[in-house]
Formats: sequence, C-alpha cells, structure tokens
Amino acid sequence: MSGEIMGAFRTERRAAAVIGGIGLALALVHALHVVGHDKPPLATLVGGVFPLVLSLVIVYAGYWTARSESNRAYVDRLVQWTALGGVGMGALVGTIAIHQYLSGHLPEDAAFQLATAATGGALGGFLIGVYDARMRRRSDRIRSLQRATGEFVVAETKRDVCEQVVQFAASELDMPLTGAWLYDETTDALEPVAITDEGRDTFDDSPTYEGGDSLTWDAFESGDVRVYADVRDHPNRYNPETIVGSEIVVSLGSHGVLNIGSRETDAFDDVDVSTAELLASATSAVLDRTEREAQLRAKREALETQNERLDEFASIVSHDLRNPLTIAQGNLELAAEECNSNALEEIELAHRRMETLITDLLQLARAGKTIDETDRVSLQSAATRAWQMVAADEATLAIEPSSVELEADERRLNQLLENVFRNAIDHGGPAVTVRVTALEGEAGFAVEDDGPGIPPADRDRVFDSGYTTRENGTGLGLVTVQRIAEAHGWSVDVTDGEDGGARFEIRTSPSAD
Repeated sequence: MSGEIMGAFRTERRAAAVIGGIGLALALVHALHVVGHDKPPLATLVGGVFPLVLSLVIVYAGYWTARSESNRAYVDRLVQWTALGGVGMGALVGTIAIHQYLSGHLPEDAAFQLATAATGGALGGFLIGVYDARMRRRSDRIRSLQRATGEFVVAETKRDVCEQVVQFAASELDMPLTGAWLYDETTDALEPVAITDEGRDTFDDSPTYEGGDSLTWDAFESGDVRVYADVRDHPNRYNPETIVGSEIVVSLGSHGVLNIGSRETDAFDDVDVSTAELLASATSAVLDRTEREAQLRAKREALETQNERLDEFASIVSHDLRNPLTIAQGNLELAAEECNSNALEEIELAHRRMETLITDLLQLARAGKTIDETDRVSLQSAATRAWQMVAADEATLAIEPSSVELEADERRLNQLLENVFRNAIDHGGPAVTVRVTALEGEAGFAVEDDGPGIPPADRDRVFDSGYTTRENGTGLGLVTVQRIAEAHGWSVDVTDGEDGGARFEIRTSPSAD
C-alpha cells in the first residue's frame, strides 16, 4: 500500500478497525464453512473451526491495538504487516487454486482454503508487525536519547539536568509521570528536584524518601532497576492510597533515582524498561560531569579568593611595611650625623634584615598565586636573564640545553631560577660554578652547583618555610622555588650534583610512577 493510503491508519482506532475488520470478515467466511461443512468432525475441526478461532484472534488483535499505548506511533506498521501477510498468503494459495482450476481439478472448498491461508497470513503478519513496531520503537528511542544527551550536557546544575531529563521523558518517550530525586547527604534522604507537568498536576506534592520507607529508596540503595507491574499490591509502597498502577524505578548511582510511573497496571514492556535504563545511564554520566565541573568551579573560586588574599598581603608587605621602614632608615641617617654609636650600626643591620625579609615575603606571596596564562619560554634565555640579576663577579654559569623550551609564566620562571642561583652563591661561595641542564628521559631541567651540597638528612627540610643554615638567611628562598613550581603543576626535588654540590631537579610533567 502507498504511503498516502497508510496515512489514514495513523490513529490506533482506525488501525484497530481495519485489523478487526479483516479478522471479522474472515471469521464470517469460516463460520459459513463450519455451518455448511458436511465432512467428518475432525475435518470440520481442522478445516473450519481452527481457522475460525484464528480469525477471532485477529479480531482481538484489533482490540489490543486500540488498547495498547506502546504501539500508538507504529499502528500503520501493524496494519501494513497484517494486510500484507493476508494478501501474501492468499495470493500464494490463490496461485495454486488457479493452477488447479486450469488443470480441471479445482476443489469445491477452494474459496475456504483461500480464506484459511489469508487468516494464517494476516495473523502472522500482525505478529511480525508487533515485533517490527517494537524494534522501531526501541531504535527511535535510542536515537532520541542520543540527540537529547547533547542537550543535557549543557546544563550547569544537577537540578537543571534533572529538569531536562524528565521533560524529555514526557515529550519524547511518552512517559508523562516521570520524576527525579537526588540524594542529600546532609539529610540522608532523597529530595525531589524535578517532575513532569502531568506529574505536578496528578500529585499534590512530591515526597522526600528516607531510608527503608519506600520502593524508591530500595532501588537507590540497591543500585538496580526495579519494575513494579502493580504498585498497589506491593507491601513496601510509600503511599497506601497511591494512584500509581505500575512503576519503573531506576538508580542514578550515588546521585539519586529516576521514577517513571503510570496509572495503569502492567503498563511497561521490555522496551520501556531498557529505555529507562539507558536514560538513567546517560543521566548519571551527565550528573557526574556536572558534579566534577561544580567541584572545579568551587576550586577555581577558592583559588581566585586565595589570589586576592595574596595580592592583599603583597600590598601590605610592599606598602604598609616598607613605608615605616623607609622612615626609620631616614631617621637613622639623621641620627648618625648627630652622634656616633655602635647601637646605630646594629639598628642599620636590623633595617637591612627587615628589607631582606620584606623582599622575600613579597616574592613568596606572589609565588603562591595560581598561573592563568603561560607562554613558550626558552630555558637558556630565562636562565641568562636570571643570572644577570644575582651573579657575583667570580661565579660561573654553564647552560647546556640550547633548545629546551618550557610552557611557563616567564616572570615566575625567572624568579624561580634567581632563587636557585642565589642559593648556590650563598652556600657555594662567590666563585661557585652553576650548571643548568635538561633532565634525561624526562620533561624538565636541573640546576646544580659545585658547592658543599646539602646533607641527605636536611633535604626534606630545605623547602620548609623559615629553614636556613645561614645566620642572616630568611629561609624563604627555596620555599618560593617550590611554590612557583607547584603553581605551574611541576615538582622539585633536591639531590647530589656530579661535583658533590646541590642539584635541584624540576620536573615539568607528572612522573610515570
């Protein structure tokens, strides 16, 4: 049949009328055959009664089509298959009858044989149509779910995800009584977060489920899909007066559950159940992503707050402390012009110490700030610039990696190298030799010197704030190195150099361990 003709059968009532009409017409033929049959009882049973029963089954199939909600969108397929099955088998037997007629041996009950073949073909076609409709329904739902998943992922909150999911279930999956409950750790309960429009119209309110008091909690606790053909008969139902006839409860993992209900009993078939499982799986995945993004946003906000506090601290260090120090130094110079005292020298040393502390504290505060943007930076160029800022006249710098580049904040990398170089000069003496090399087999670089090195017992402490072996040291230089490395996502370790000095290894990618 053409598509235009089949368009008339797109409502279940019309389709039911056609299928039932086919069955009724065949039943009348078989009834006449039974009444007029003058053969032995067994022949009458096989040739007349049995086909009559099959035709009445087709009549019931028409009734079932009208009552079945699951195949509403596919009733045209049922009509097509039923008609094609009947016509096909009828045509096959009709061909045999024509051959018999042409050869002069046409049986007297050939018409009834043709009706029997059409009956079997129509019933078989209807069953094939049911299977075809179910497969198409399953396939269509999967495609709809795949399209919808792309829309779910743009939701920013769990509540938004659940709202989109329940509305999709109502509009695309023909599941108008769908709701989502999410687990709340603070109350140890499943809280309602989304329900379809029909669900809100049907129920006065959405309950909160607590442990052991409902079928919903049972499904959440087990992590399984639960299907209830008749909720009213289940002793553990939440509401003894519930109007829900049947229900599918699907776990959303640790997030909560998805409830899909119907006023009718035994309303869900295997396609509905498998669709609910796929929908729950997709929802759980999106909720996982939403939760991770919420955690990342919270972490980012915390880091931004930390940066603001570090900026505030740096402002205090650079302004509120330096200003009174500058005033004190000025007054000290005036006092030195009026009198000569060893106490004034001690005050000047204290001022210098304070200036060093302020500088190191300012560097440490800036070192801990998160890094938003990076560039490709030549290690050779960065090391050369850093050396110019700290080197003594007699010290020597050797840079071996001429082509190594790092993804880094250039200013902060310079600061890291300056502090490592300064540490080498402070402990190795003014004539120390410092080498910058690339790590072998790993992403990163090393800075080592030929000074006295760091004893193994002290290596775990050199990055502790305030730890120093120098009388006038602040103990903040290597802490700053570590903070800068961590801000980049790098790691820094200390070991022995080839000439016995200290070797600092900065790895710019996670270790394979």
